[in-house]
Amino acid sequence: MMLCPCCGSEMLLGAFDCRCGARFVGEPLGDPAVKLRQFGPAVTAVALLVIVVAAALLFTKFLALAGLVVVWAARKAMRLAQRDPEGYGGYRTAAATLAVTLAAGAVSGGFAIASIPRLIKDRKAKETAATCAPIYRYYQLIEEYKRKYGSYPVDEPAVRRFISESLPRDYWNKGIAYQGRTDYMVGSKPGQTGIQINNFELRSAGPDEKLETDDDIVMIDGIFYTNAEAIKKSVMQAPAKR
Repeated sequence: MMLCPCCGSEMLLGAFDCRCGARFVGEPLGDPAVKLRQFGPAVTAVALLVIVVAAALLFTKFLALAGLVVVWAARKAMRLAQRDPEGYGGYRTAAATLAVTLAAGAVSGGFAIASIPRLIKDRKAKETAATCAPIYRYYQLIEEYKRKYGSYPVDEPAVRRFISESLPRDYWNKGIAYQGRTDYMVGSKPGQTGIQINNFELRSAGPDEKLETDDDIVMIDGIFYTNAEAIKKSVMQAPAKR
């Protein structure tokens, strides 16, 4: 049996025409005397390597993960050249492409692992900056309260009664804790009434979402402190009753 070159249907070997209407005008052509080798698969692997490297350099290094496609293309070109060396060439080119890709992948992987601590640090810095902004907004609100009433709010409900907007929240969408600090009490001076609040603390619970832990983001009287610094400041400068 043989296939009709016109419609692809099977027909008897040696037939002069096909049921589709095609007619043979000569004997089928035999294999060519000289068979040219194909270099397409190897060239494709090299081209993919160039594209991946250029994309990683121009855009983002994470595109280097596309090097897996280069490895697949190079391995395919090598297998074709091994199975049919007369039909496919470029084995050495494909092997060199594979070696370069694997070496570059190893180097990129090393850099990626080495950059993990920096990425974690950068993320923490981003989270801190994204929390400092709403703390500053909270600070502005209680400063407006102080300008109007002469002292900072006693507690958070006093702030809520004063403003018409929602209280700012930190990066993790958690509330920012407010604490007013008493400077002197009722009746400590002639003519005084009520409680005078001259100091304050604003505190975000940080990534662990638990207050009074090391990752807290704290502002005291307009200045940011770590939790350890805030504790030390509170001990050294505890409000005194007058």
